[in-house]
Amino acid sequence: MNWIFLSLLGPLFWTASNFIDKYVLGKHSKGIFDFLFFSTITSWLFFVIILLFNGLPVFSIYHLIPIATGIILIYSYGFYAKALEQGETSALVILFKLIPVVTLILGFIFLGQTLSKNELWGFAIVFIGTLIVSFEKTERKLIKGFGMIIIAILLWSILTLMIDYGLTKMTFWDYFVFDTLGSGLAGLALFIIPKIRKEVLTGIKTAKINKYLWYTGNNIFDFAGQMCAKGALAIAPSAALVVVVNQAQSFYAIIIGALLTVFIPSSFKENIKADALIKKIIGAVIMFFGVYLLLV
Repeated sequence: MNWIFLSLLGPLFWTASNFIDKYVLGKHSKGIFDFLFFSTITSWLFFVIILLFNGLPVFSIYHLIPIATGIILIYSYGFYAKALEQGETSALVILFKLIPVVTLILGFIFLGQTLSKNELWGFAIVFIGTLIVSFEKTERKLIKGFGMIIIAILLWSILTLMIDYGLTKMTFWDYFVFDTLGSGLAGLALFIIPKIRKEVLTGIKTAKINKYLWYTGNNIFDFAGQMCAKGALAIAPSAALVVVVNQAQSFYAIIIGALLTVFIPSSFKENIKADALIKKIIGAVIMFFGVYLLLV
């Protein structure tokens, strides 16, 4: 399958998942930890399905990398969920463009990677786009959820480096097996701390069928996005090109956020005034150009 198609399809699944996350946080969750636990409920199912098709790889020390990334990914969703509770989904999704920037900076600091002149220009341009998106136009202060999403972006950037390294040590499917296992283990680990366990158990006891259906469907969207993204990375000429095309997610978020606000205003409320939409689009376009300079 064409890597460009996969690179465009993955972010569409993720954008749908972003808005479902916003919905279930407000309508079906007892709190952040309940949200995290239910985000892992299908991980064991996916783990079994992958095992049936791929088999269990012979374990090596390198398989601790995907287990760790699966665990870290789930816990990073706690910061992401807190950001969603506070702010607009589309604006926060646009800030995801900081991930390749932070990834390159971390690579420079910790891995000794060099930075080209184009990459430095890209940093500057992405930073300008970030400023446009991150500040409220009228109040001149950071958008709600900014701090939490920055922490999540930092964790996701670290994960990007870990995944990139891990895929050099094992096949795509072997990585996916242990990554999915890590996600499932992260859910079980929530029962260790009494206060967290109480919230999770309350969420389970009070859950109705709709809650399970929403979370299962959402996890399938997220899983499909991951499959598309990792599949694109496996066949694309370079990982940088995949990351650039993945930036379509920002524009998906603006469009879907506006449509949901118009047609389902009782559940989704985004600022769809002309000036707010223009600000988001301008910021997204500037950041896209900056990411392009960074990576291509």
